Amino acid sequence: MGPGEAGFANEDEIKCITKPPEFLDWPCSTQAAQSRMFNTYPIEDLEQDNKIKEIVERYFQVPEVIAPVPNWIDGEYHAIFNRNDIIQFSSPEYWYFPNADRPILDPKRPRSLLISLYVGTNQVVIDNNVIDALRAELQTDDLPVTFVFNDSNTVPISYFGSNVSLEEVFKAFNERGIKTAEVPMWWLGDYHLTPTIEEFEKFFPIPALADIPAERQANLKADLEAFGFTRKSIIVSLFSEAGTMAVDQPERVRVAASMGITRIPTSFRFFEPDVHLARCGPGTPMGSSGVSGSTTPLGGASVPPGNPVVPPPTEPEASDS
Repeated sequence: MGPGEAGFANEDEIKCITKPPEFLDWPCSTQAAQSRMFNTYPIEDLEQDNKIKEIVERYFQVPEVIAPVPNWIDGEYHAIFNRNDIIQFSSPEYWYFPNADRPILDPKRPRSLLISLYVGTNQVVIDNNVIDALRAELQTDDLPVTFVFNDSNTVPISYFGSNVSLEEVFKAFNERGIKTAEVPMWWLGDYHLTPTIEEFEKFFPIPALADIPAERQANLKADLEAFGFTRKSIIVSLFSEAGTMAVDQPERVRVAASMGITRIPTSFRFFEPDVHLARCGPGTPMGSSGVSGSTTPLGGASVPPGNPVVPPPTEPEASDS
């Protein structure tokens, strides 16, 4: 789901609101929304032979973005592009990890290649997880492509390096307003990072196993044994005004740890003062001047403010970056 969209999920079901009520469109006509939004153009306006390069240049240099935004979840896309035009922007960067326990082209995953653009860092990131599998399935090098234009304070999770922690992401958001790009399909188990139970315990009141009712434990264990985190990653929400963060299923985290699951697939959701305006289109969030500088050094974060937090232990270098 994108900014301004809503939904509900637990281990039993997923409910997504695909068409927000029309009254939610009111912020888009305000002066605040108009001042934050980038200019737009239809994809038919592209003139260069290298159309992807033109899209990138118009985003980084003007900036302006393509409109309307396709509903890629339902199979829509911006245009068809050849692999040779796409791979000119290949890089080792990434903004999410797919759940390894699901096929990369799960029947529920849309057949559209995502290309994510970051105006704050001038980066173009191709969804390397999908591109080769999509070529094989479609049996062609001509692929449907959806461009994702991110706000100026948004970065791919690889911006933090392969050893990123919950605390580092929290501090970057709380102190500098930097957000990680949204996981495309967290309801299929896609995730940003995999913290340990010890790291969750440093930030959240994860209940002791003895404090979870036996029936609830049994249900969670059965679900984890059957599905793991393939139907939903754990979601950590970060709130800029309060300077806090919260986890959505602490009991599930504890039961998973008791079963010997050492790493918990986790996705971030970010909430800012202009969250309603963000659904109007990409732009520069209020009070933001874009991304600059290096990542925030560890140490000194507090959740909530005033309660010192011990930095998490250094994690080993990731092997699946």
